[in-house]
Parts: sequence; structure tokens; C-alpha cells
Amino acid sequence: MKKTLLTALAVAFTAGYVLGGGIVTNTNQSASWVRTLSRNASTGIDAVYFNPAGLGKLNNGLHFSLNNQTILQNKDVTTTFNYLSTNPFKYEGKVSAPVFPGVYAVYKMDKLAFSFGFNPVGGGGGAKYDNGLPSFEVPLSTVVPILQGSLAPLDQAIAAATGTDPHFRNVTGYQFSTNFEGTSVYFGYQFNATYQVTDMLGVAVGARYVTAKNTYKGFLKDYKINAPANYGGWQTPGTYLRTVANTPGLDAITKATLQGTAAVLDVQTGDKEVDAEQTGTGFTPLLGLHFSPMEKLNIALKYEFKTAMKVKTSINDNKDGGGLFKKDSTINSDMPAMLAAGLDYNVLPSLKLSVSYNYYFDKNADYGKSLEGQPVTNDKVIDKDFYEIAFGAEYRIAEKFLVSAGFLHAQTGVTENYQNDQSFSLTSNTIGGGLLFKLNEKIGINLGYAYTMYDKGSKDYTVPIGANNVPAKDEYFKKTMIFSAGVDISL
Repeated sequence: MKKTLLTALAVAFTAGYVLGGGIVTNTNQSASWVRTLSRNASTGIDAVYFNPAGLGKLNNGLHFSLNNQTILQNKDVTTTFNYLSTNPFKYEGKVSAPVFPGVYAVYKMDKLAFSFGFNPVGGGGGAKYDNGLPSFEVPLSTVVPILQGSLAPLDQAIAAATGTDPHFRNVTGYQFSTNFEGTSVYFGYQFNATYQVTDMLGVAVGARYVTAKNTYKGFLKDYKINAPANYGGWQTPGTYLRTVANTPGLDAITKATLQGTAAVLDVQTGDKEVDAEQTGTGFTPLLGLHFSPMEKLNIALKYEFKTAMKVKTSINDNKDGGGLFKKDSTINSDMPAMLAAGLDYNVLPSLKLSVSYNYYFDKNADYGKSLEGQPVTNDKVIDKDFYEIAFGAEYRIAEKFLVSAGFLHAQTGVTENYQNDQSFSLTSNTIGGGLLFKLNEKIGINLGYAYTMYDKGSKDYTVPIGANNVPAKDEYFKKTMIFSAGVDISL
């Protein structure tokens, strides 16, 4: 049980706080994206991220784009397991990212453009679980049936030998307190060079330096069982067993067995506190191509290579969760290669339609997943690569004012083996909308809102209790809201 608990805690707050995009990749990188959901063929300033080869379409001069998003996400797991104190029980996780920046700068000079971007390319939020997670509680909930089942045969033997009934069969209930918080952010520092080969063709090459940081803080303490009243009621299981072991007249072998079991339970159910951090860096090369066969049509391609990365663990104040985290240990934390394609077309002078497609090469990356405590590569837990397809529309209702809306479908390809209560990937649909207001020829304000609805997921599994495997089920649910604002400035 200790291994199960520690494994669960170790992965509870990895870089899985993806707030828009693939399994580990964020693509919600501007306020313009939030209001359209389709920017892969952008020729605006946010093309620094979405379509660097399209920056050749900007006017000569300096261009800046400052964006922020406030992101709120619920991550709920409802677990059905017979020995939970409340069955089924809903574990609620709150993920928040009040500040999710996107900063872009471009210098355009004739056929050349140089650009810089700064944004959270992965993670970007913090998660809080006030009541823990099933992988924390389910192992602890098995202590009661283990005492009832495995030690109940001793009731009659001890009573016959000592005249005192230990009442193992009458142990009922458990309680503990827990709280865990984690943060994860992968910041990207991107540099691009763009060359406009002809009026129709632009190319770009770029690179992104990625810094990863995950933090873990929390505790699990005060675990107690409800022992029979004549043994003192609520207490640690170790205390209860030692009290029984000290019953006058008990033989030495049974006494030693009870004391040994008590020592094991002390370790398994003892207080644990965590204050740890994981950091790492990676490098992402990228290539871009932009093609405009006619003035009203833009077609774009971008390929980002895989970001190979490991994160290294550090421990604060020796709070390692009872051996949960190992100082200076490393874990794989890649970001996958990605192919992005986009098209936009001005159907009317006042109406532009767009489509975007992202394909993530998840199976060729390593996200640090494990099965039964053993590290595995992604192809063992992912059947099909993740993809997204989005459609957007912008309608200009006045010279300085346009409204927009978009729809995005994201399709996951993970297997049931991938899913767990800390890291689950669900198919989703997102709707977004907003507006652009031009203060003048040089300054534009973007405002947007998006809401993501996720398909429910589930996983059936068994929990060993003695010689039996007891069925359990987790059901996964998420929802996400994004509020965004940005300003574009051209000098």
C-alpha cells in the first residue's frame, strides 16, 4: 500500500495542467485565439507563435502584442469503491491560472522579419485538491477491511487464550486529513526569422527555449480507525494492535505478529509532508511556410520538433513525503512534435472564415508515465495521436469594430492504461467568441471568452485486499472557462 500511495503522490502534480491544446501542449496563446479558436493562418502579430512564416505580410516597422488570459478549470473524479467512507465519492480539483501571458514583438523590414515570443507553452496553472484524490484515499480505506478480514480469525483464538476479545471484526470507519497543491508551468522563449520569398510565399525558421517548473506542497496526516469502544474508539491502527498485543496471557508468537503488523501500519498510514520542486529545460526547433495564391487566401504550415526534456527534483526542508521524492532524481517530461496547418479566406470584404488543424506526435514522446510502478514509453499508453480541428469566423460590423466566433474539436487517443485520477485526457469541444476594436490605425483591443466541454471518461480497476481483488471505478470530468484581453500595437 505504501508504494501505491507514494506513486500516486509523485505524479499528482506533474505538467498535466494543460489549459488548451494537446495532452501537454498549450495552443491558447493570444486573446485573438480565444475569440476565434482558429489562428494557424494568422498574419497578425500573434503569428509569432501560430504562423511565423506569415509575418512577412505585416507592414514595415515595430509591432507588439500584449495578451493575458484568466483560466478556470474544474477537474473532478467520482470514485466507486465499497470501502470508501462515502461511496461513491466526488473528488473536486480546482485549477486556476489568473495570469496566463502572451507577449510578442516583431521588427519587419522589407522582406525580412525578426520576432520574439514569450508564453506558457505547457502547464501555466495551479491545482488544489482539498479532499485529496482517490489514489490517496482508496489505499487507506483498505486498512479497515484488512483488519476485519485478515485479523478477524484471531478474535476467537485470542479470546480463548486470554479471556479478552479484541473485536477485530468490529473495526468500523477511518478518517484522515489531507491537502495538496501543485503548480506547473513551461515557459517558452521563442525567436523567429521570416523571409518573404515572393508576394505569394513566405518561409520562417525559429527556435524556442523551454523552462519547466513543477512545485508540490501538501500533507496527509492524522489517519485513524474507529476501533471498538472498549479499546478507545478513534486511534491509529498501530496503537490499536499494540494494545491488543499487550493483552495479559497472549502467547509470544501472536504478540510478535501483532507488534510487527502495527509497525508496518505505522509506516503505511503515518503522517507525510511534501515540499518539492522539479525543474528542467528543453529546446524546440521549428519551421514555417506561408502561401498566398491570391490576395484573399492564406495557407500556412508549421512544424515544431519534439522537445526532449527531463526535470530534476529538489527537496525543501527534508519534506520528501516519507521517501516519495528523491533528491536529484530525474523524470522524462518531453513535449511532442506538432504539425499545424491553417487556412483563412475573405469570403466578403467584411467576412473572413478560417480553419486550423493541429496534430501532436504523442506516441514518439515520453511523458514520464508508468504502469504498476514501472516507467513506460508513450506508445504503451497511447493508441492514437491527439489532434484538433477548429473553425473561426470574423465579421466586420464597422470600420473599427469586428465580432468573431469559433468552434474547436479536440480528439484524444489515449488508452485506458493512460488514465488515472491525476492525469487524464478527454475528448472535448470548445466554443469561443469576442471582438476586436481598433482605437486607431496603430492600436487594436481584443476581448474573448471560451468555454470547453469535455466528454466523460472512466476507468475500471481492481484493488487487492488480502487474497481478493475488489472492483473499483473512476469517472473523470472537466470543464474550462477562459477570459482574455489583449492589445496589438503597430509603430
